[in-house]
Amino acid sequence: MCSVEVELKLSVKPETIPTVRNRLFQLPNHHTSPQHLTNIYFETPDNQLRRWDMGLRIRGFDHQYEMTIKTAGRVIAGLHQRPEFNVPLNQPKLDLVRFPADIWPENTDITQLQAALAELFSTDFSREKWVVNYGQSEIEVVLDQGEIRAGKKTSPICEFELELKTGQVSDVLSLADKLALQGGLRLANSSKAARGYALIRETSSINLAGVKTEVSETPEWQQPLSVLLTDILEQWQQQEEGWLAGINAGKAGLEKVLKRAVLLVEKQGETAPALGLLSELKESLLTADTEADAESLCYSAKWLQCKLALTQWLMAQ
Repeated sequence: MCSVEVELKLSVKPETIPTVRNRLFQLPNHHTSPQHLTNIYFETPDNQLRRWDMGLRIRGFDHQYEMTIKTAGRVIAGLHQRPEFNVPLNQPKLDLVRFPADIWPENTDITQLQAALAELFSTDFSREKWVVNYGQSEIEVVLDQGEIRAGKKTSPICEFELELKTGQVSDVLSLADKLALQGGLRLANSSKAARGYALIRETSSINLAGVKTEVSETPEWQQPLSVLLTDILEQWQQQEEGWLAGINAGKAGLEKVLKRAVLLVEKQGETAPALGLLSELKESLLTADTEADAESLCYSAKWLQCKLALTQWLMAQ
């Protein structure tokens, strides 16, 4: 079965979880108590799936198994859109021939590929779920808490995911904005799989290359608004991840990105959102210098709400 998954990932501070849970229970919802999930991710020795921008896993729950492959998609400031293929299994063993043949690159030898695959890392976490009616949409909200394991190395999982089941992407962004009121939430750019690959490599999944340094009148301002907004949101997320990871260039990159964002919003006049918020965040960023400042600002309600407003604006283009 194929579907296009549209979800928003939100990293959450543990102390914020009770407040967000209470907000979800106040909405029309169908709640599922926490369940234990395991995911085993597979890869070849030469990272063939990663090079194809694919992710392959087997998920286990209550002695039931499902094989899933996600193919190349798009990620804009934490909003993930990727084609996903799911196949039920009787046991946790790979069976690639059950996926549609046309998802693979031309001339792929499926038998050879499967023989080369081995377990790379796993995730082990509890998942609590709400299916909520919000706006004109049905949205599945899950709270995942646990860890990623790669040999003896681990990385914590503490996040909410909002997945659109039916309706409009705008309702997903609006619900996230409602949940953000108390702070403690932040858009998350990296999936569990991406974090697992980074853990294997013992490196950060953050790439700070390509920071925009020009903020004056240049030919780039003649590009479509959707292109400019996409680039700003991608740069924002990238530099934010770096700053939180203690990379000094991240803060400097954020200052440039927010300056570009303010200029773009000013150019659009009354049709643009969040100018006041952007200007306030830009000033707060200039006075921030410690690790605590990075955590405080990037997990603040205004920071998230500003990014959501710009993402909503982009979705409307």
